[in-house]
Amino acid sequence: PVPRGQKVAARKGFGLSDWVRLKRSAKDLALLRGKPIRTNITPQEIKTHDDIHDAWVSLNGKVYNITPYLHYHPGGLEIFDGTLGQDISDLYKKYHPWVNADGLVGNLLIGYLDTSSQNEQEESASYLPQQVLGNDGFAMPAPRPPKTTTTTATTKSSSNVAATSSVLSSNNEDEDMEDLNPWEKR
Repeated sequence: PVPRGQKVAARKGFGLSDWVRLKRSAKDLALLRGKPIRTNITPQEIKTHDDIHDAWVSLNGKVYNITPYLHYHPGGLEIFDGTLGQDISDLYKKYHPWVNADGLVGNLLIGYLDTSSQNEQEESASYLPQQVLGNDGFAMPAPRPPKTTTTTATTKSSSNVAATSSVLSSNNEDEDMEDLNPWEKR
């Protein structure tokens, strides 16, 4: 395998200009075979196309059959290890922010990612009361109830400034430790 960032020599006939020529001359690079572009491709279906002979990826909500492009990629085939059959949006933004994906592989578009399955997963947490869910959709622990057995004592100091302190009626430290979350215990 070639280390990341190191250039790979393109095989004869598999350079970028060869890819552009193929894009212009090929009738059905996405292998749709006359079928319309789909609007309901699930992430689970994409995962089943994870081989160099049948390679699908999702990129920014669009699903591409990149099988014909794999051998033309300047980074070589090895760079795709572990990425075929997955959403590559973050990797694409990281390594190719200047590349127009529609210009490069736009004719390999086979459909759009079905976002209703993601909505169903988000709705599955709707059984929780809304105040329990955080902004990120994860459940938050309920807040601890306030201690009701506190009294306030006021003392005067030598500078005649009143200082107020809260004194617990319970002096048992073990009881106080039970109220703490596990990560707050000393």
